[in-house]
Amino acid sequence: MYRFRTIENLLGAHQELEKQEIYFAPSDVLNDPMEGLLDVFWKGDSIVWENLLRHYLICLERVFFIYSFSGETHRLTTEDIPIFKNRFQFPTKEYKAVYGEIENYFFGFDYIKQFSIDLAGRNSEIRRDELLIYLKTVHAFAIEAITRVYHKHGLIQMHSKDNGIEALIKFTSNKTSLAKLVADAEGSFPMFKKISSKFFSAAMKTVKEIDFVKLYYEHELSKNKFFVLYNFSELYINKIEELVYPKWYTACFMSDCNNSSVWGHYGDKHQGVCLKFKTYFKEDKQHIDLKRVYGYGEGPIIDMVPHKFRQISYQNKHVAINFFKSIGKYPVWLLRMMWYTDANGNMSAVADSIANDASVKKGWMDYHWANFYTSVTTKLTDWEYENEYRLILTDIFHEYDTIERRKAKYDFNDLEGIIFGIKTSVENKAKIVKIIEAKCKESGRKDFQFYQAYYSRETGKIEHELLRLLKPQ
Repeated sequence: MYRFRTIENLLGAHQELEKQEIYFAPSDVLNDPMEGLLDVFWKGDSIVWENLLRHYLICLERVFFIYSFSGETHRLTTEDIPIFKNRFQFPTKEYKAVYGEIENYFFGFDYIKQFSIDLAGRNSEIRRDELLIYLKTVHAFAIEAITRVYHKHGLIQMHSKDNGIEALIKFTSNKTSLAKLVADAEGSFPMFKKISSKFFSAAMKTVKEIDFVKLYYEHELSKNKFFVLYNFSELYINKIEELVYPKWYTACFMSDCNNSSVWGHYGDKHQGVCLKFKTYFKEDKQHIDLKRVYGYGEGPIIDMVPHKFRQISYQNKHVAINFFKSIGKYPVWLLRMMWYTDANGNMSAVADSIANDASVKKGWMDYHWANFYTSVTTKLTDWEYENEYRLILTDIFHEYDTIERRKAKYDFNDLEGIIFGIKTSVENKAKIVKIIEAKCKESGRKDFQFYQAYYSRETGKIEHELLRLLKPQ
C-alpha cells in the first residue's frame, strides 16, 4: 500500500517519519465535501414523528437558554445543540417544571397536534429539504412556546407582542397541512411523487436565499440571534445525523502510485514523497498493525492492533437509510423510551428492529454497521483515479477526540521503502535518508529501499525506479 505525504508532514512540525506515525484525519477536513454522505430519509408512524418534535423542542430550548443568558459572549455552534440530552432528566425540579410547561404549550397548538399524524400519513420517504421546510414552520411555534413560558417566569422580557405568531396560527387553523397535501397529491397522482423532491429542493433554495438576505441586510441581527431564529432548523438536521453513526477518522492509502494527479494533490505537487508499506492478509483483506489507544482500564490501553484496509467504492449514489430505524448512538433502553414510546406507553412499530429477540437485534446491528462502512468508503466517481483504500477509526466513546490520540505508530519493518517525487529537493532527500539510516542502524535492517519517481513516455504515467546505489549504511 502507498501513502503520499508532504515534506511538511514528514519532516516539519509533525515529524511523521521520525516518529513513525500515521495520522487519522476527521472526515470534515477531507478534500471531498461529500465524504461519508448519508442519503438520510425519515419515514415512520406518529409515535416517532411526535418524539422527533419533542427532541427538536428540547434541543432548541437549551440553545435558547444559552442565548438568553449569555447574549453574544458565548458564540453558539452546533456543539451547543444537545442531541443526546435525556428529556426525562433535568438538573432541578424547577427546570423540569418550566420545560414541562413549554412542552404543553407547544403541543397545545392545533397545528402541532395534527402534524405528527400528517407526517406519518406519508407513503414515501421524507428527505432533508422537505423536512427542513416543515421544521421551519414548527420552529415558529416552538419559539413562541419557549418565549411565552420564559416571560411568564420572568426569565426574559417580551420585546414585541407582534411577532407574527398570531397570523401563523390563523393561517394554519382549519387548513390542511402541507404534509397532508403532499400525501394526498401522491395518492391521487402517482407522478407527483417523482416531482415532489424537486419541488422541495427548489423551495429550500429559496428559503436559504431569504435567510441569507435577512442576515446581510439586517445589520442589527446578531450572529447568535440568527443562529436561534433562522439557522437552527438546518443545523439541527445536520447534527442529529450523529445519532445514527459515530464520528469517524481515516488514514488514506492508495493501491498504486503512478497517477500524476494524485502526486499533484497529495504529494505536494510532486515535491513530497510516497511511503510504501508492507501489508498482510487476514480473512482475504489486507491489514497492517498499528500501535494506538484501543481501550481503557485504569488508564488508556495502548498496543499494536490490526487495522483493516477498506477499499473505496466510486459511485454517484450514497447509502440510503431511514433515520428512525438507524439511531445507533443510544443505549437500547433509552432509545426505546425516548424515540419509540409515546406519552401513553404505546410502542412504535419502528422498535421491531431492536426487539428483545437476540437474533433480531444482532441482525439489526450487523445491517447498521454494514451501512456505516459502506457510507464512509463511498466517493463520487470523479475521484476514481485515486484507487484509494482507507483505515477507519470510529469514535464511539470519544476516545479519539484529540489530535494526539488519533496518531498511530507503525512498525518500522513495515515501511518497505520511500519513493521521492519528481521535484523532491536534494536537501529534503538527504534529510529523509539520514533519518532512515539511523532507524535501520537501530533496528539492524539492511533491506530498506529508496526509489525515484519519473515520467514515463512509454506508459504516460508516473513510474518509479529503484535507487540501487543509495542504501542505508
